[in-house]
Amino acid sequence: MQEVITYIEKHGQKNTLPKGCSIFQMAENTTHIYYLKAGWVKIGQETEDGQDITLSIRKAGDLYGLAEVLTHTATRLRYAVSLTEVDYYTLSKEQLEALLKQRPILWKPLSEMMAMRLIETQNFMRAITNLQVPERLAWFLKQFITYKNGRPFVELPMTHEELSNLIGCSRQKVTANLSAWRKAQYITYERGKIELLNEQLFT
Repeated sequence: MQEVITYIEKHGQKNTLPKGCSIFQMAENTTHIYYLKAGWVKIGQETEDGQDITLSIRKAGDLYGLAEVLTHTATRLRYAVSLTEVDYYTLSKEQLEALLKQRPILWKPLSEMMAMRLIETQNFMRAITNLQVPERLAWFLKQFITYKNGRPFVELPMTHEELSNLIGCSRQKVTANLSAWRKAQYITYERGKIELLNEQLFT
């Protein structure tokens, strides 16, 4: 995978966008793949009745916008928007096709990445189906734990509304659970940043 990323950084176009900007939209022609160098990106979809659904969050180091390119889907089925200021590279599908033709061995890491994304989606759907709201919220936040000086943190630039969309509950329930955990001294919580004082809650 590193060879693909190195190629994108060498031959792709670098872009910087502030928070809240569209990177690509639904029904837009599928022309590029994207490599996120810094920041956070939301991948979402609008339903026929206008409901906005957050499908996934991409962080620095992730490739995205790849599925439609590899499956030769003409237009985007999802949209991408910056949750923070982002630095990212774009690589045209023609450049990717040329790279894969020259280096067919790279199909393996790309296929493995797409398979892992499928497993992540299956695990997510299992959590949504089988867990109660507090367990769902804890499970989701666990995916974003990082450590600073040995202390576990979750830094996620999402609103409570976006979190509720992801885990299938109301915004009020997300807020209520975070408030209850803070009151019980399981976490400290500021906008977009959670320190886990009781990491067992998230295991």
